[in-house]
Amino acid sequence: MITVLAILSLLFLLSACSALTSGEGSKVLVKTEYGNITKDDLYKEVISSDRGKELIQKMVYMQILEGKYEVSDKEVNQRLDLIKEEAGDKDGYKMYLEKQGFKNENELKNQIKQSIYFFKATTDGVKVTDKQINDYYEQNKDQYIEVKASHILVDKEETAKEIEKELKNGADFAEMAKKQSTDKVSGAEGGDLGYISGSDEMDSTFLAAALKLKKDEVSEPIKTKFGYHIIKVTDRKETPLSKVKNQIKETLLGKDAKPLQEILNKINKEIEVKGDAFKDAFKDVEIQQRQDIPQL
Repeated sequence: MITVLAILSLLFLLSACSALTSGEGSKVLVKTEYGNITKDDLYKEVISSDRGKELIQKMVYMQILEGKYEVSDKEVNQRLDLIKEEAGDKDGYKMYLEKQGFKNENELKNQIKQSIYFFKATTDGVKVTDKQINDYYEQNKDQYIEVKASHILVDKEETAKEIEKELKNGADFAEMAKKQSTDKVSGAEGGDLGYISGSDEMDSTFLAAALKLKKDEVSEPIKTKFGYHIIKVTDRKETPLSKVKNQIKETLLGKDAKPLQEILNKINKEIEVKGDAFKDAFKDVEIQQRQDIPQL
């Protein structure tokens, strides 16, 4: 049984009470010419605020979860690496930290660790087989394919077919893009669009056609709302299942995760609250739809 009183003592928030009962009075924390702030003042402020309630909830829940589950540095670092990869370079990662309100990387790692604890609690007992992982990978293959694509965009199908014929007869794709493409931005670069993948937000018809092409293969004219495209893939990268197996497993586990309120209500039954200060902090809540893992 976890007691809230024990948790509070770690923060010295109850030292004021023990001092008062021993006749020593409440210890002064800050002195000013207009008055002092004591530990007793601090304690009263904490227990009367919503932030104090949130603080004690976080401390108690995390102590219980840390006793039930294990989270390794490897697990934390794997998620951290994914964040860094998505952020891009050092400047992008720095901007991410600032935008999310983290003072440094250690704060981010602490949040990641807490999120993993809650994820393990909400997915405890959920089973995912290798077949489920393999099936998900095959069904979502486009997410794991990246191609370096170029295109020539024109308004009329007839024009696109003429360009297609010239390319088959040996015309240079980049030169044709510079001369014929109505997309002047990519056209100036020989039609180059850079690397694209299934997760990019772009025309679905164009994306599907590009991802099917092999390296150095040129498509037939592809119609989209922008006109007619002739696409060429100059490089193709496919992420193997071995590299994304753990990510897919977490995705599948998350689909069958228990509602967060259910987990918290179960934890609440393991808590013994001493005194009235936080008696309302661990009341059971109504179970609604599944929520994302809390970012504590």
